Amino acid sequence: MERMKVINSILKLRKSCFEDAKMKLSRGKIFGISALLICILSACGEKHEAHLRGSVNLFIDDEKYVMKDDRLFEESNTKICKTSDGHTVYEVVGDKERNYVVSRSYWDARLFVKESYTPDRTIVSAVCFGGDRDHYISDEEIIGCVLSLESNEEFFDDNDDLMESRSKGKKIHIKYGDEAVGECVGFVFRYEDQYMYYSQSRRMVTVLTDDQLGLIQEYI
Repeated sequence: MERMKVINSILKLRKSCFEDAKMKLSRGKIFGISALLICILSACGEKHEAHLRGSVNLFIDDEKYVMKDDRLFEESNTKICKTSDGHTVYEVVGDKERNYVVSRSYWDARLFVKESYTPDRTIVSAVCFGGDRDHYISDEEIIGCVLSLESNEEFFDDNDDLMESRSKGKKIHIKYGDEAVGECVGFVFRYEDQYMYYSQSRRMVTVLTDDQLGLIQEYI
């Protein structure tokens, strides 16, 4: 009798273990299928009609985007859609509203901004030297110095010699508020024994004052 009780207990235990293992296997299958579906959806992107018109206009459904040069941004892995000619459109890191998108064709990535979107340029929140998006500077004194370059009293015309020196200088990008994309405002470079600033908006050059140079020299 005791022997039969032991055998029955062992059989019940085996059945319980089998059912528990079966449950875990089912959960594992469900998890695996869910993960696979997420990967497939991520790879395929969303359902949008998109096409490029020329090289400067991108249309996603009824929304028009315009290409922008000299912007500092980080392309995300989130795929939005494909264009009719095979370009892949991605989100920009930090911009879930999709005011900015990136159109990529192999190694070529171009930034587009929604035509109806105007960023709030009231507050400059950070500046960046040399295009290193991981090292924005939010120090108010440095920001003020960069903005003051546009207000220097004397600007003069650009020329070929200055352009050659400028190509060896550093771009300056500024970021407004909590914008995900930085805008290039100019270049800081050295020409002979002087440090100069090329204004992107003016298309002209000015010489840095001693005070301006003292504040930003470590970054240039």
